[in-house]
Amino acid sequence: MALTAREQLILLNLVPGIGSIHMRRLLEAFVDLDRLWTASTQELQQVEGIGPVLAQRLVAGCRDEATLQRELALAKREGVTIVTLEDAAYPKPLRTIPDPPLALYVRGTLEPSDDVAVAVVGARGASGYGLQCAERLAYDLALRGVTVVSGLARGIDAAAHRGALKTSGRTIAVLGSGLSRLYPPEHEELASRVVRQGALISEFPMETAPLPQHFPRRNRLISGLSLGVVVVEASQRSGALITADCALEQGREVFAVPGPMTSVTSQGTHQLVKQGARLVTSVEDILEELRLSVRPVADAATTESTPTHRLSGSEQCVFECVQAHEPRYIDAIADESGLSLTEVSSTLLQLELKQVIRQLPGKQFIRR
Repeated sequence: MALTAREQLILLNLVPGIGSIHMRRLLEAFVDLDRLWTASTQELQQVEGIGPVLAQRLVAGCRDEATLQRELALAKREGVTIVTLEDAAYPKPLRTIPDPPLALYVRGTLEPSDDVAVAVVGARGASGYGLQCAERLAYDLALRGVTVVSGLARGIDAAAHRGALKTSGRTIAVLGSGLSRLYPPEHEELASRVVRQGALISEFPMETAPLPQHFPRRNRLISGLSLGVVVVEASQRSGALITADCALEQGREVFAVPGPMTSVTSQGTHQLVKQGARLVTSVEDILEELRLSVRPVADAATTESTPTHRLSGSEQCVFECVQAHEPRYIDAIADESGLSLTEVSSTLLQLELKQVIRQLPGKQFIRR
């Protein structure tokens, strides 16, 4: 039985060693998938980067329809949709990168609004400061209708997803493994929440293990799906810097959050600033650079507000200075409360995380 073009792409994606760059060269040489499907090993070896081993894999893979049917059945059983370059649902931003994946495995939903997305990435071994910054920026972005993209990794990535999930906005997690091999495994509950408000996606077949070499490939998709990449914390050898490099190669904007100069996880972000990345101190810096006109969304309906009697003394003091119907600037809150700007800023963040206030553009705050 003849395969459709999308089935051919899925099957090619199952061939070990065949990536998007190989595929681009193959299509340039053979013009269309049908001609590629009937090519001999000798013809395939005429294509740059296709040696004897890969040519044999391609010929065998193109005839292995049983593997295709098993993969399709597994995806269906696990509630996963496979989107290929042939499909209208394939994310538009990924079509513009030099090496778009042949196929994407999606658990959850991809929506047109996801074209307006920002990635928030950083160190796995993040500091408390970094985790707070990532969660706050992601929360503010999602609250304004911007989809938050990250990699579901420990540390900054997880904080970014959690921040977005505190609103009714959207978040996308890009995996470096197949969707049947969730990594890290302790993020299973977080992944389930992401699926309800966005999607888990991967270019790897369902049962692909989370091997180290997969994560740089994953990082190019994180940046490729986004208008810009915000690096919150990163050492000088952090994978987040690979994502930043991918963003630059793809023509995306790069942002960096500053940190203490003595911190190892600030070295990478400070280096990015020296190289021209936009320094970020609030979500307005991102929105302004990307020229985004945003549409506010509601807070997550399933998140209960914290009763005010559970607030600490300084939190209660600052909360009483925030009004219910008229936004107030942080300076005015500091003047009325008698606290320093630093203490007020930290306390406002805690009140945001406790869902009793929210921040508006221009560092203005209002009760929920």
